[in-house]
Amino acid sequence: MNRIYLISIICLLFASCTKRELTVEGTVTGGEGKLLTFEKAAVAQTSFIDTLTLKAGGKFKFKTDAVNHPEFFILKLDNQIINIAADSSETITIDANANSFATDYTVKGSRQTENIKDITGKGIKFRRSLASLNEAYNSKSITPQAFTDSVNVLLKEYKDGVSQYIYENPSSTGAYYALLQKINGLIVFDPYSDEDYKAFGAVATGWDTYHKESDRARQLVQITLNALSQRKKTVNPNESVSVVEQNNIEIVLPNINGKDVKLSDLLGKIVLLNFTAYGAEYSGPYNMGLNKLYEKYKSKGLEIYQVSLDSDEHFWKVAASNLPWVTVRDKNSIYSTYARSYNVTELPTSFLLGKDGAILQRITDNNALEEALKKAL
Repeated sequence: MNRIYLISIICLLFASCTKRELTVEGTVTGGEGKLLTFEKAAVAQTSFIDTLTLKAGGKFKFKTDAVNHPEFFILKLDNQIINIAADSSETITIDANANSFATDYTVKGSRQTENIKDITGKGIKFRRSLASLNEAYNSKSITPQAFTDSVNVLLKEYKDGVSQYIYENPSSTGAYYALLQKINGLIVFDPYSDEDYKAFGAVATGWDTYHKESDRARQLVQITLNALSQRKKTVNPNESVSVVEQNNIEIVLPNINGKDVKLSDLLGKIVLLNFTAYGAEYSGPYNMGLNKLYEKYKSKGLEIYQVSLDSDEHFWKVAASNLPWVTVRDKNSIYSTYARSYNVTELPTSFLLGKDGAILQRITDNNALEEALKKAL
């Protein structure tokens, strides 16, 4: 009996002293002499864990403390990265090629890392197709309408392709990665869109249910609550919500005379901040509708700050020359950092700003714009 008791104690002590670790190992073919870095990609920032110089054969092994909640890690070689998802103390094997490190690799031991590889591949394909379209548009090989239609087709194909990972297992790292994946700096899934809001709601609920104490769960819940607060304001602007609204982000862009105009110059007025493209087919009728509203409400304090994302500067200047409101242009076109900051994923997109510059409402339905203006004014 004493012997059995002693053996039990030893086993318990051994188990308690065994450190739970995450292991990422594998081979980088053709990587001899190159520096391989292992990092943790937390919500707030990416932190360095370890690095090594690959030897002949390219074998590597990194170890770090096991995670208590699903987390992301990065293998970095030169300027190429592989995203890795980990749930606890598993061993994940990555076999890659140094020359095509970010795309040419296999995964063992992590289904979610395999999913992330597929999502990343779809994103790369989307970026390449978008770059080709942008080149054709800038060279005037295709019309603005053909460009817009083609981008919408590409966007739908991409979203349809990655949505399976979102709805298949909303509490997974693959779902999180797919939902917040960015293309050219823009989040593809828009929490303020009726359709995409469902995806954010599903993933936020999944993470809040199974990983409630994680930073990523809190992040998802906050994003979804922000979108929910906006939806509530659309239905009932007097209804209080528990989410703190953020002030608008400053915009400074040149008008048709080349003079920089700040969005903040319009403080003290109700402002319709509008992102648009004058070369799009909708632009003419759309601006005619805006003009009717502007003439009707400008005496009550309405101003319009319209941001053009047209790549053709001359066309924009001609089209905007007779408009009575503030018109500016971002030469970065669809790669606009301002559009990215406001999470603009389609054109036209508008925001109604209060006299203090705070965002009152994101306008998702242009037919509801006048009603929103009446309530704001």
